[in-house]
Amino acid sequence: MPTEALRALRAECEGVSRTVATLSEAAFALPTRCPAWNVKELLGHMLRDVDRINTALASPRPATADCDSVQYWRRYDPSPASPDSIGVAERGKEVAAAYATGGDLVRAWNDLWQAALRSAETAEPDRVVRTWGPALTLDELVRTRVVEITVHGMDLAEALGRGPWSTDGGRAITVGILNRLLDATPPSFLTWDEITFIEKGTGRRTLTEKERRDLGTAADRFPLLA
Repeated sequence: MPTEALRALRAECEGVSRTVATLSEAAFALPTRCPAWNVKELLGHMLRDVDRINTALASPRPATADCDSVQYWRRYDPSPASPDSIGVAERGKEVAAAYATGGDLVRAWNDLWQAALRSAETAEPDRVVRTWGPALTLDELVRTRVVEITVHGMDLAEALGRGPWSTDGGRAITVGILNRLLDATPPSFLTWDEITFIEKGTGRRTLTEKERRDLGTAADRFPLLA
């Protein structure tokens, strides 16, 4: 039976597929709030995000896990000039450029995520896999993929002038990881809903001066991931 994380990832991928299936080629050239990418390039990055599942399952098994879905993000350097960020940006562009049209990329996206999830659903959730460096269980890796597709789905929605289509499951897993990165739940008096917390936590929206005062020293941790 699919895990909570796999169900959430499937729902998020389905939301992306429904949206990109209707786009014109002009829409694929629209800029996004991820400065390195237009819509097509962002979808190329998302394809790579999900393809990490295929790569992990095809790689030799590590003996033990050395991180979980929270520590995974702590080992990634999100600063714009870091080798991690530069490499990710370029690879997203390379994937997009490999497809002549946005429609071609959409077909590849649909085929890839469905195949990746079928493979993951037949594997043991506690199987240890390796991604770009960290070794973690398959279920924890899938949770990181939920974060990627949930957040970048919001980026796509913003670029297309649409409201976010994120799912309850996708938001719940993403918020749970952000809470653990913060080492706390944001104070209730901030009155953030899940989408606001995700956007604040990932740097899509900056903290106001009042929010910084209310958060105190915890404000220095924002963005919690980018």
